[in-house]
Amino acid sequence: MDQGGKDKKLTWNLVDSRVDRRYNLFSVSINKNQSPRTGNIHEFQVLNSPDWVAVIPITPDGRMVMVKQYRHGSSEISLEPPGGLVKDGSSPEQSGLEELEEETGYKTHSMELLGWMYPMPALFSNKFWVYLARDAVPTGNKNPDETEEVQTVLMPIPEIRESIRTGNINCAVMIAALHLFLDKE
Repeated sequence: MDQGGKDKKLTWNLVDSRVDRRYNLFSVSINKNQSPRTGNIHEFQVLNSPDWVAVIPITPDGRMVMVKQYRHGSSEISLEPPGGLVKDGSSPEQSGLEELEEETGYKTHSMELLGWMYPMPALFSNKFWVYLARDAVPTGNKNPDETEEVQTVLMPIPEIRESIRTGNINCAVMIAALHLFLDKE
């Protein structure tokens, strides 16, 4: 992507950073960065969060395991692949395996990294990891967090694109995760 050092002209130098506020799921830092063009220093707010992970679970008969759950930001029910925060001290893959079973009651012995992305690099500092879980099978060990109410939904894979188009699936980062899967198939 860097074309002969041209990207260096776009990079802002970090002059100072301090944590302004801490919350359960994230903290807010105030960063002072120097413009590469003008040399002026500007303040930016950055949200620091643990990495996120999503799992695209596929059953042996070719259906995708999804979850319906209430999302407090939108105050609506969301249909999406299982996922959550990468737990401190765990790898994204291990956290993905745990989230899969906790939220859906399914497990797998096969996790394949589809990729990672920055969910919103203008504001967030974290990464979003996406894994494919083939041959996901029910265990009966569904155990959502105390703050989650989830319903497991099995969807035929051909319905995923239409569910995105119609807005039935409308979480932006989960749509990006699903596209990593759909582009692979």
